Amino acid sequence: MKTKKDIFNLIKHSVNLSDEFDNYHIRVSNGKFERENMIVVYKIRERIAIDNKNYKLADQLHQLIIGFESYSGILLKGVDICGKNYSGLFFFSEDWSKIIGYLED
Repeated sequence: MKTKKDIFNLIKHSVNLSDEFDNYHIRVSNGKFERENMIVVYKIRERIAIDNKNYKLADQLHQLIIGFESYSGILLKGVDICGKNYSGLFFFSEDWSKIIGYLED
């Protein structure tokens, strides 16, 4: 498994975070998520967002679903990151080599 700092650097490279590692709280999930289950869960959430006319969230969820559907692996790993002006939920490949998708707030 990669260290929290390694994971942070992958995230920082993907979303251009401006602060340093010490300015964020990072929580790495101990569990693994089945890709197919996550697709179903986030399709339901996307539909709810559309019904509530929250189109920005629906678009983010749609992009996340596309990432899940294009990933060929079975399992995903999750990471929450929270800083002063940023929070996000990231899903990684099972071997932590790449970000499959994410949601930002």
